[in-house]
Amino acid sequence: IDLVILVPNGSIELTAELFRSIKFDQRSRFTWVVFFLPAAHTDGGEAAMEAGADECIRNVASDRELVLRLLKARQMKHATDSMEDAEAVITSLANAVEGKDHYTCGHIERVGASSSAIGLRMGLSEAEVMALRQGGIVHDIGKIGIPDQVLNKPGKLTDDEMNIIRRHPLIGYDILKPLRTFHMVLPIVRWHHEKPNGKGYPDGIGGADLPLLPRIAAVADVLDALITDRPYRKAFSLEKCREIMTESGRTGDLDPELVQLLFEVAGTEIMLPTVTPPPPNPLMQAA
Repeated sequence: IDLVILVPNGSIELTAELFRSIKFDQRSRFTWVVFFLPAAHTDGGEAAMEAGADECIRNVASDRELVLRLLKARQMKHATDSMEDAEAVITSLANAVEGKDHYTCGHIERVGASSSAIGLRMGLSEAEVMALRQGGIVHDIGKIGIPDQVLNKPGKLTDDEMNIIRRHPLIGYDILKPLRTFHMVLPIVRWHHEKPNGKGYPDGIGGADLPLLPRIAAVADVLDALITDRPYRKAFSLEKCREIMTESGRTGDLDPELVQLLFEVAGTEIMLPTVTPPPPNPLMQAA
């Protein structure tokens, strides 16, 4: 749908809630919403705009003004379509990167869902929650620049291989930096492996310099890594994950308040893995 024109037939509050549902839904957030305010409603325009309406047209507008405003709305919709296309390409690229490793199947979706669930529980803004959702999906996009033999190595990585892996946040940051629609996501992509104690990578920032959104993505990312099977170990139970992550919160590797909040919503509002990785390829074993 390119354009939605809404005329309130009741309370402004109900109409505003409809705006929010359209704008917050991943499938319809680029739909251009025009609010037509009849003469009977002397106020409500500000509430509609705050709720997400892109344009508010009052009944007193002339026919020519009405046509011009609708033409402008159509032009703006075409502009947002190009942004939507760019995001679709980036999301497809992120899925392609994940597809290189069967053991991380569904990882990016779960991290996005878990991160946004924490954001909602904390009462963050819609823009911040959306950034958490997007950030979860694209946080590992930089792994497209990591050689497969390093990315999928079943054993322990060497120091040189670990240094290669640690480049992926910077690679992802450089991929997304030119796209203005991802400006709120960039800190998540670059700093999801940073730690509050300053011992993370790639920049070694911590404390007050480490923003909230990357901290949230980090706890969601760690939980999903622990609770899924990996080539070098089996998945941990949810209770064991809580034990490990609580200790990480104590040492400053993770934000302890966010760890606690994560497990408050775990199993109810966040996605936990349900897909078992496929068995090893016998042809690969024979090789």
